[in-house]
Amino acid sequence: MTLTGIDTVAVVVSDGAKAIAWYHDALGLEVAYIGPEESNPDPSVQGTVEHPGHWVEVGPCRPRTRIHLCVLGGKTEPGPTGITFLTDGIQADYERMRALGVRFLSAPRKMGWGEWLCAFVDPDGNEFDLKPPSTSP
Repeated sequence: MTLTGIDTVAVVVSDGAKAIAWYHDALGLEVAYIGPEESNPDPSVQGTVEHPGHWVEVGPCRPRTRIHLCVLGGKTEPGPTGITFLTDGIQADYERMRALGVRFLSAPRKMGWGEWLCAFVDPDGNEFDLKPPSTSP
């Protein structure tokens, strides 16, 4: 067996509809899939952006990795996710996202190992990094 990549990465959020709007507006990620509403026993009936079910995916078409916005029905535990988003324009995206009200933990800066990096949080306190693609293998 050979692993070939990552399909989805779950991020726990408190409100699915609010998370969909934030991840779309702040990060530019499109809704890729919305599962059935939890109150609907028929799994063939999908939820909507306004009333999403438990399983919501945002991001690009497969085979690229998507984010599963996971509503667990309880309190979220904010903190580092270990997820790093790639951008071709870190300074421009930093400014654009700040203008949208995204809270950054750090401005873009060159790290000791040579890469540019900055950190931001979603409305639930989940922490992410933003950086340009690496030039090394």
